[in-house]
Amino acid sequence: MTIQPGGTLQIPKAHITTDKKNKVNRTLYCIEGIKGGAVINNDFKVKDGIITVDASVDLEISLPSSASEPVEFLLLQGKPIEEPVAQHGPFVMNTRSEIEKAFMDYSATKFGGWPCPRDDMVFPREKGRFALLYGEETAPPDADTGVCQEQN
Repeated sequence: MTIQPGGTLQIPKAHITTDKKNKVNRTLYCIEGIKGGAVINNDFKVKDGIITVDASVDLEISLPSSASEPVEFLLLQGKPIEEPVAQHGPFVMNTRSEIEKAFMDYSATKFGGWPCPRDDMVFPREKGRFALLYGEETAPPDADTGVCQEQN
């Protein structure tokens, strides 16, 4: 969401009840433009970072007209799934044994195959989005193709 100087954004409260089973988490991430000093529900100035907000009340974000630039936010909201979490590196699973299996799968297949000669290589930014499934590469209609290159 982008709010221009002098703008206001209103987000209705989540459809939740007061029992723990229906709890909803709502987090606001300030991505760009923190110099403007956005205000949350008339009393909280956003200077940087992450703000956890109460999902049971309406949310109003405003930016004073004196702000020097727009502010860009990402709003994430969801019900906790109340499952165990095991995490190691980029892998997130429910149990340690699932993490170990993910490491074995990655070591064996690189999750479907990595077309570069080394793990530390990347595709050029100009390549755009693509997917590799069963050895066949697909891309959105306007995507360019590219090759692996050294990381900078």
